[in-house]
Amino acid sequence: MALRTTFQQNNGEYNEDIHRKYLTHSKQMWESLCNDVGGNKDGKVHFQDLVNFLYELTSRTRHFEELPDFLQNLAIEVFHMIDKKCDMMWDRDEYRFGSVIWCYVTELKEIDKAFESMLSSDDRKRGGITLERFKELVTEFFTSLDANTPSRNIFGPLDPNMAEEILCRAAPVC
Repeated sequence: MALRTTFQQNNGEYNEDIHRKYLTHSKQMWESLCNDVGGNKDGKVHFQDLVNFLYELTSRTRHFEELPDFLQNLAIEVFHMIDKKCDMMWDRDEYRFGSVIWCYVTELKEIDKAFESMLSSDDRKRGGITLERFKELVTEFFTSLDANTPSRNIFGPLDPNMAEEILCRAAPVC
C-alpha cells in the first residue's frame, strides 16, 4: 500500500522520502487496527475477529469521529490520494481514477453509475463529493447493514451479488 501510494502521490515517480513516510503511516495504521480489533501478539488479525469488530462497530458508531483512528486516517488518506485537483472534492474523473485503482476491473458505465448513486442534490450542484460528504459516506459504509446502501460504492463499484464470482476468479478453487 505504501509503495502504491508513493507512486500515486508522486505522478508515477518513486521518491524514497515519500515512500518512507507512507511506510511509517501504514505501520501506524496497522498497529492501530491490531490494537482496536484485537490482533494477537504476533500482529496477526484473524478474519473472524475483524468481522466481529466491524459488526460491533455498526451498532455503536453514528459519526465519522467515532470510527477507530485507523479507519479515519485511512479514509482521509484515500480522499487526498484521489483528489488529484487538490480542491477538496472528488468529481467524476477523480472517482473513476480511484475506482480503477481499488476495484476489480469493470466497465466505465458501472463506475459512473456507482458515482451517481452516491450523489446528493447538494453534491450534484457542487459537481462532486466534498471531504465532509465523503466522511458521511465512509461512516455509512462501515456502519450500515443495508447491502444496497449507496455508500457501498465509496471505494468504487461494489455489487454484493458479485462477491462470490470475484472471489472465485481470485482463488480458482470454487
